[in-house]
Amino acid sequence: MTITNDLTSDIPYFMMTRTLDGVTLFWYDSDHEVVERRVPWFKSQNHTLLDASISYYSLQRNFENFLLNVSNVFNHAEGYHILQILEGCALYDNGTVQAAFTFRYDGKPFMSFNVETARWIAETPEAEELVEKFNSNATRLQENKSVLLNTCIPHITELLSLGNCTFNRKVAPVVKVTQVPKENAEVKLYCRAFGHYPKDIFIMWYKNGHQIREMMMEKLTLPLPDLTYLTSLSFNVSAVAAEVYTCKVNHSSMLLNFTQDLRISDDFESLSRTSSNPSTGAVIAICLAIILAITIIVFSSVSFAKRGRQ
Repeated sequence: MTITNDLTSDIPYFMMTRTLDGVTLFWYDSDHEVVERRVPWFKSQNHTLLDASISYYSLQRNFENFLLNVSNVFNHAEGYHILQILEGCALYDNGTVQAAFTFRYDGKPFMSFNVETARWIAETPEAEELVEKFNSNATRLQENKSVLLNTCIPHITELLSLGNCTFNRKVAPVVKVTQVPKENAEVKLYCRAFGHYPKDIFIMWYKNGHQIREMMMEKLTLPLPDLTYLTSLSFNVSAVAAEVYTCKVNHSSMLLNFTQDLRISDDFESLSRTSSNPSTGAVIAICLAIILAITIIVFSSVSFAKRGRQ
């Protein structure tokens, strides 16, 4: 959940979403003020989506006031500020449960909830007064603990069952190796894996057969609208010597590992490629399948009209 006092931006000033294993389940923001399904099987806990929309609108109004209170605590009468709230739980394969309920103000820790003691903890001196107020309500403290431990986990189990086809699927990536010239005779090499699921993927660069240190590279993983991921691994090299750079990619969906070599010279020359990339026909089939899936999701989602609040 994110809220800001910046009302001049094109971005909604209040946004709320829920994710499960990297899959976005729903989206709510201050521009539309309705809960939008992002997967067709999402089920709001103990609410219809319309009831959830009304509830989140009320939450939006409450946090507008809370952000104002926090800004006053810091004596921030002017300027733009942001409040972020993370609430959720994690269920591991060994049965271990972990819960989190934290507030961050302007990107820095502000206060957090300790599930074991059912008490709020001030992460900064400015939060102490609010924490003392929150901790004075014993009923609400126990409700927070119950939601995080006794409600959140069963809801995860239910959603995993409903979304079985989403979470258990395997989608092979399309891998592309590219280069971008930079200043001072440098080139930036990119190895990108488009459209893979699950999220975990092995992607690595090698120089003359030796693995390049991870601290020398930039890795980025982003979610895509079709519920897959894009992973990119890049680094800068000097185009001065005859070196061979190799990108290797391995994913649980791939029958063959992807390997492509590049030799550095005045310009980069592709040496060889051993890839699990689909053929042109397969790529077309995949694109058509994605379009069909998106169409089904769009027409199966429930649209909720904006209604007045009491």
